Amino acid sequence: MGRTFDVNDEDIGIRTFQIRKQRQVERAIEKIRFNMGKEWQKLSAEEEEILEWALGEAWAMMGFSDWEHIGFSFMEYADAQQIILLAREVVEHRMPGTKAIEQIHQMLNGLSQKPED
Repeated sequence: MGRTFDVNDEDIGIRTFQIRKQRQVERAIEKIRFNMGKEWQKLSAEEEEILEWALGEAWAMMGFSDWEHIGFSFMEYADAQQIILLAREVVEHRMPGTKAIEQIHQMLNGLSQKPED
């Protein structure tokens, strides 16, 4: 007997959004990890998860064209630490999420302003 699933267009849209967000964050993390080299190893597993979450939230609030112009390969350890600090403020309910994500968005936009080699 076959199973039928009650899946509507909204469910499909939500899942598609989640997959796109995950892929974009994974690509950004690859660039960040490559640029940081050995410094990436200083981040704990928890910090990596928080950074990924923060980037995902930033992606969700940005337009595609904004995200595509971010120079993730220019992110340094100090930049990542600042993003992690802001994200922790949200997780620990010490700062509204929208305020922190706006600040993270500004930081990420700053990466896109760094000169390309």
